[in-house]
Amino acid sequence: MRTWTLTLVAALVLGAGAAQPASAAEKAGKTETLDRTGAAERNGLIGKWSIVEAAPGPWVRSKERSTLVEQGRKLVATEVTFEPGAIVSTNQGLACKRAMYQVGTYPTDALFRGLLPDGSQDRIARDLGLTKAGADVPSVDVDCAGGYFTYHFRDRNTALFAWDDVIYTLKRR
Repeated sequence: MRTWTLTLVAALVLGAGAAQPASAAEKAGKTETLDRTGAAERNGLIGKWSIVEAAPGPWVRSKERSTLVEQGRKLVATEVTFEPGAIVSTNQGLACKRAMYQVGTYPTDALFRGLLPDGSQDRIARDLGLTKAGADVPSVDVDCAGGYFTYHFRDRNTALFAWDDVIYTLKRR
């Protein structure tokens, strides 16, 4: 976490005049911004997905977990279609008319915006099926007017993302 924090501080100092903030993967130099034509070719998210599971993030305090379990259940079975330049979903919080994708990788201490508990990141990432032997996790950052999400890949047909302290699992349809 310390290396990532130092990278973040350096990026903020050097890029203070930039119009848009950089993602964590950008700061590590491990991303590729995709335009509408490149998105379909290299973006592993393109296609139809369904939310199949929801669980409170491991950083959440135990007294808040039951509320988050209920919150997460509401999105299970929600369909999400990632298209070049857009995301289509019946859930307005996930839909986006002008999606910008960045393909990259994240080390375990930067997964879910660095919220995994210190000292347990590698174990939790393995438990979630995201990594083996401390390897970086393939991910896609999606920037929309309504929010910014990062999707971490367990495999080519399974991706996880966090939203309001709940980790959702997507399966390709």
